[in-house]
Amino acid sequence: MISNELRRFIHKNKKPLLGVVILLAVVLAFLGGSILSLIHNKMELKKLTRQTIQLDEEYQQLTKRLKLLKQEDPHYLEHLARTRYHMTKPGEIEFRFEQP
Repeated sequence: MISNELRRFIHKNKKPLLGVVILLAVVLAFLGGSILSLIHNKMELKKLTRQTIQLDEEYQQLTKRLKLLKQEDPHYLEHLARTRYHMTKPGEIEFRFEQP
């Protein structure tokens, strides 16, 4: 329960306390949407930062692959031919197994 001292304080200062409460309500009414918008924007920024890092990594991988293709690296081209296009050398037999 509220102590007698607190009751007296509230009773003596009703008008200033009411003014503070009204002021807080007005401030929250005007800034409430802004605060929510700020929180939303910060969350979106974190998401976009993660996405940027992921896209940068993907870009680096693709740039490396492009460089190998432009150099016509025989080991890389053979790897691509075998893995992507299932090509074999003459006389080789390719075995394919279904995933369980």
